[in-house]
Amino acid sequence: MKKTLAVAATLLAIAFGPALSQEKSDDKETINKAFAGMDTNKDGKIDRAELGVYMQAIIDKQREDFDAGFEEVDVNKDGKIDRQEAKANTILVTYFDALDTDKDGFLSKAEMDHALAEAAKLKN
Repeated sequence: MKKTLAVAATLLAIAFGPALSQEKSDDKETINKAFAGMDTNKDGKIDRAELGVYMQAIIDKQREDFDAGFEEVDVNKDGKIDRQEAKANTILVTYFDALDTDKDGFLSKAEMDHALAEAAKLKN
């Protein structure tokens, strides 16, 4: 179980790290631009609904990036990643067995989605 959680945490860092690090920028211009993008009614405050829309946009972008990454690694386009294809990504190779929860020798999108969901639980 600890290994699965470590894998999930690693996947979360890969999937969400770029967006989160961008949001932590000390650059005032970047912060102001992000604030302006969230403050859709331009009242100088960000309410829960505005934040929700902003966060959903980040999640949607991350989902697109994840799907594109999965498709890129799935060289033979069979909808799953085998051990040979996983060699293109050090983390997938390292944690292949832990991620392959049904032990069929392939990583499916469902298995990867599950790992990301577990990682998101750890984040909360």
